[in-house]
Amino acid sequence: MKLEKIITFIVLLLFVYGIYNLDAANLWSIRINWFSHLSFILFAAYLVYSVKKAAKQQDQAKSE
Repeated sequence: MKLEKIITFIVLLLFVYGIYNLDAANLWSIRINWFSHLSFILFAAYLVYSVKKAAKQQDQAKSE
């Protein structure tokens, strides 16, 4: 449980740092905004993982 909180904090910190470093003038340039794009992909993947995990836990709680 504690490890999940640490991972969540790191993912959110990277996401916010990626937004902070985003160069809006060259929004779609991967060469310039590679870290911002990577942090968004990481955040989206972790969001999908956590929603699936929460749905599985909710299904298990309802079946008990």
